[in-house]
Amino acid sequence: MSSGVIYLDYNATTPVAPEVLEEMLPWFSQQFWNAASAHGPGGTAAEAVDSARARIARTISVRPSEIIFTSGATEANNLALKGVMRSAPRTRNRILIGATEHKAVLDTAEFLRSQGFELQIIPVDPTGAVGLGQLLPLLDQRTALVSVMAANNETGALAPIEQLASATHEVGAVFHTDATQALGRIPLDLVALGVDLASFSAHKLYGPKGVGGLFVNRKVHLEAQLHGGGHERGFRSGTLNVPGIVGFGAAAQFAESRLATESLRQEKLIGRFLHGFSSETDALRVVTGQGPRLPNTVNIRVTGADAEAVMANATSVAISSGSACTSLAPTPSHVLTAMGLSSDEAYECLRISVGSPTTEAQIDQAVIQLLGAIARVRDYAEAVPA
Repeated sequence: MSSGVIYLDYNATTPVAPEVLEEMLPWFSQQFWNAASAHGPGGTAAEAVDSARARIARTISVRPSEIIFTSGATEANNLALKGVMRSAPRTRNRILIGATEHKAVLDTAEFLRSQGFELQIIPVDPTGAVGLGQLLPLLDQRTALVSVMAANNETGALAPIEQLASATHEVGAVFHTDATQALGRIPLDLVALGVDLASFSAHKLYGPKGVGGLFVNRKVHLEAQLHGGGHERGFRSGTLNVPGIVGFGAAAQFAESRLATESLRQEKLIGRFLHGFSSETDALRVVTGQGPRLPNTVNIRVTGADAEAVMANATSVAISSGSACTSLAPTPSHVLTAMGLSSDEAYECLRISVGSPTTEAQIDQAVIQLLGAIARVRDYAEAVPA
């Protein structure tokens, strides 16, 4: 990170925790062994993988054998959606996907549509969450899979996963959740929630990039998408990333041990940000309203201030805008427009996400910097003829 930059974009990625890095380092060079090798060192690497698997499983209350390691949440989402749909009976060819899902889910679902499966997008309520009222009218006996994220990456909106999973099971379908933003930030008991499949990524909870996982309930039928060795119960072939997996296990335990205290602290930091922000500027709106959201996340709209322009005028604060841009032309966030915001409104949204390193002093300084940037952007907008 550049010197002096206040980083408030922890939903994008987190730093590797020192405790996590310490456990990973020996597996890069000193203990470099292949966990699939039959000799003693290979067995030692396999034991490290099994230990990490068990640590992750404990944090979400599942069996270690139900954790499949992947290269990240994108691969996990692909394996979940394609694996279920390609193994489903022909009479079940429908997949239901939340409108505000990450592109790793939406794009995979669109690919499945191109392969002949029927895709139905589930609308969200004004808080940005899929509720029973949105899901129930779409469920029928043709449904093979329902995928709704546990916590939204842009807004932090939380879905009623237990209710959605129960309704999905009533029609005999499989329920998947992208829990990438939820793991390590809110309690997750996947058995109690009734989830069949759940995707994760280590770099969202102070672990390394390039490693993730998929929880696969032992009763779920899933077709492998990678072949060549039969690793990971045959679901995901390929030499295991032992350093990354060790780091993932350490990160899961690290996050779990601090979850209660960090959740409360980060919620207070977000409250401090909103209080300082709203006391100095008008027309501030939290896009999720009073709906439940992640304790570390808030997405705000500031009327009359384009988000990209605000970011350009506050280079000492690292945050995300509420709009996603392609390399050629800006387009409004599909998450925000699905919630009912117009394109112009979506362009005025900013996401703030705090993390373990975030301090009250950083929050206070970020408020000052962003308020100054907003004032400059508004002044410029008023000075430019329409």
